[in-house]
Amino acid sequence: MIKLPHIITLVLWAFGLVNLFEPFNGLLGLIASFIFYLLLIAHIVEIFIFNNKIKSHSASYPYGLFMTLLYGVIYLNTLDKK
Repeated sequence: MIKLPHIITLVLWAFGLVNLFEPFNGLLGLIASFIFYLLLIAHIVEIFIFNNKIKSHSASYPYGLFMTLLYGVIYLNTLDKK
């Protein structure tokens, strides 16, 4: 079941990706770019910081990397519960 934090994260990614391929004008475009690059950088940093946790707890390493890139700490918190 997809929860609200997952939906919000996907909507933010979609907002940033739409702006990347079809840029918005003015302030909306700046906000969308900021959100996109902030999510991208933050989740890449999380991959480097939690790399060992992703390797040891994920079903497969590429899946763990993808889910961390997509959801970040939301996904990493589910690894503790498994």
